[in-house]
Amino acid sequence: MKYSNAYFQLDIRSDGVYLHLYPAKDNGKHIEIQELVRYLEGCGIKDYDLKALNSAVVENTQEKDILISKTIISEVSEKADVRISDDKMLAVIRFYPPSKNGKFMSEKEILGELERLNIKFGVSQKIITAYMNGRQFCRDIPIAKGKPVVQGKDAQIKYYFNTKPTASPKLLEDGSVNFHDLSLFVSVKKDDLLAEMIPEVPGEDGMNIMGRRIASSPVKKKILKFGKNIRLTEDGLKIYSEIDGDVKLEGGMVFVSDTYRIPADVNPSTGDINYNGNVVIAGNVHSGFKVEASGDIEVQGVVEGAVLIAGGNIVLKRGIQGMGKGVLQAGNDIVTKFIESSTVKAGNVVNTGSSLHSDIEAGEEVIVSGRKGFVIGGTVSAGKKIVASVFGNKMNTATELRVGVKPEIMDRYKELNALISEKQSRMLENRQTLETLKKKLAGGAKLLPNQLVLAKQAGEELKVLSAELESDSEEYMQLKQEIENNKDGKIIVNQTIFPGVSMIISNRVYPIKDALTHCQFYVKDADVVSSPV
Repeated sequence: MKYSNAYFQLDIRSDGVYLHLYPAKDNGKHIEIQELVRYLEGCGIKDYDLKALNSAVVENTQEKDILISKTIISEVSEKADVRISDDKMLAVIRFYPPSKNGKFMSEKEILGELERLNIKFGVSQKIITAYMNGRQFCRDIPIAKGKPVVQGKDAQIKYYFNTKPTASPKLLEDGSVNFHDLSLFVSVKKDDLLAEMIPEVPGEDGMNIMGRRIASSPVKKKILKFGKNIRLTEDGLKIYSEIDGDVKLEGGMVFVSDTYRIPADVNPSTGDINYNGNVVIAGNVHSGFKVEASGDIEVQGVVEGAVLIAGGNIVLKRGIQGMGKGVLQAGNDIVTKFIESSTVKAGNVVNTGSSLHSDIEAGEEVIVSGRKGFVIGGTVSAGKKIVASVFGNKMNTATELRVGVKPEIMDRYKELNALISEKQSRMLENRQTLETLKKKLAGGAKLLPNQLVLAKQAGEELKVLSAELESDSEEYMQLKQEIENNKDGKIIVNQTIFPGVSMIISNRVYPIKDALTHCQFYVKDADVVSSPV
């Protein structure tokens, strides 16, 4: 052993009980007086002089005997004190020597002491044997150790391509926005490694020294999800592209699509484009043409009065001059340098440098960024937030901002309002028809065959309209309640908002009467309020 702690031993003589003190060696620990007192009292010795005993322990630099009691006691056998950790993963044993003529503990007795404390697992026979061959007292000896839990690892999927290509424009140091350096597509070559699954590693249960199993946490498995044009290895752990194309990750699934690349303009030479995949147009899209893609659309030139419909994103590296008939419609995001005289609708976010006399709808946010960053004229709607530098102008151009409710909900709300009004009018007409015919019958007139048919048709239509009106009214009231309860919408003005702008936030109307700067608008306590930004 590298060191030996100080320890003590009783020597029972004819004139009393003596305590033999052994000093520490090789940086061993000294005797703690509290430990010694506990031991003596455990042996039935209580008439000692504590002050003298403490002095002897403090000055314990060499072996010596001190008389501690004149009361004779029986010989004391070797003792063992076992302490168990709170988590029951470790047991430490501490031995105290027998009196000079006392009995040492046998291996069987040591094991019996552990068994008495219900220690069943992890007992080290090696340590017990070593102790029996070279006893050391007043020293903590780890006698039993539990088996710690080995936590497993969840399965992971490692992707070898950019899974989040940004379609957001980059804000430059001078405050302008770079709408040219945008990339929706991540190109891959045939046989490129796309993704690899690192399988889960099961954990190992542990066991405490009482023999109780400690369960490891369950691990999560994963599978590689992928679409067409992708090859899975036999072990099911890797996927490779089977074509040259563009790769993307959507909903945890990897897709590789062919991209239809048009080297110049979309015009009479190309006709309309309808493609199951991505479309990249190097030039402009001329007025009157239509481009549809199940994936993304990217246009490096200008879009005129054309229609673009994408299942994914639309990126215009310049912008759209719609001439009142331009349409952009995307399932996800739309990013463009400018929007002019167009109708724009995105499932998530519209990000543009400016908007002039256009109608814009976004399921989540409309962000008009850049040094100019203006919205003048038209209607802008967003489910959560509208942000721009400038709203309206000094000429008080009518501009409407709607936020707080998803545009599709508001569209349905308006549609139902019109339907209900129409059906109520038709019901009134049918009631008037029936009332007129009833008056004729009450006056003694006989109805003609065509009047009988008319009465029957009016009655049947009334029943149908009544049922439809009840259903429509219920849906209308639900949507109205949802609109009124939605208070999360926000409009942020980074520079100026002018009179002529009208806001509707969660169905609360707020017209701008005076020019305001650097502010935000939202609903608080059922009213539209503003605060600085």
